[in-house]
Amino acid sequence: MRIINIVLLSFLVLFISACAKKSTMQRAADIASQQHCYDCNSARGFEANIQGLLYLSDVGLQCCADKRTLDTGVAIKKVYLHRIYDLPEEKKTFYIGNDRYFINEQFNLAFYLFLEQELKSRGIVVIDGINNSPYVLRLDLSFIDFSSKFDRTGLHSNVSARLNLKDININKEIIVRTKQDVVGFNDEKEISFYTFLLIKQMANKVASIISSL
Repeated sequence: MRIINIVLLSFLVLFISACAKKSTMQRAADIASQQHCYDCNSARGFEANIQGLLYLSDVGLQCCADKRTLDTGVAIKKVYLHRIYDLPEEKKTFYIGNDRYFINEQFNLAFYLFLEQELKSRGIVVIDGINNSPYVLRLDLSFIDFSSKFDRTGLHSNVSARLNLKDININKEIIVRTKQDVVGFNDEKEISFYTFLLIKQMANKVASIISSL
């Protein structure tokens, strides 16, 4: 009976932990969708008020629906999200002064969900399941680096990834980077929330690249 109780308790802890992570990710998605929309590359979208703090980025968190489409043929584009590789656990660190801490989040899962949402918002079809059609754009992405520092001025983070796009006409490898500064940040418990917003920025940048092809 004791073993059963331990198993049930372990399952409950994992379930609560998973729900908490989902809630933080969803909260980041909700906050991003509430921002005033601009063209993704417009400097007007690089500054926002998030939870009462000045949020500075290099890409808008909310891209206007009527400005996402860059050409009339974009609606027929089809993308297969083939593989998205997470960042190695030892690189998911942030610093408070000289002290190093780890972020226990799945960057690849968050990116997949944010990118799927952004592509669909642009009228691009996201293919489910395995697809080897030469006419479907295959996407592979590997997170390669992340840094985050919390100091007296706020939170300063950046992330980079290697993006590969391939179909019968396209074969590209691109390094994509994005960054954020949260002026006045002082609550380390919100690190995951702001990291998800950073990954949302990465998804917006990748979606813009795909739209422009």
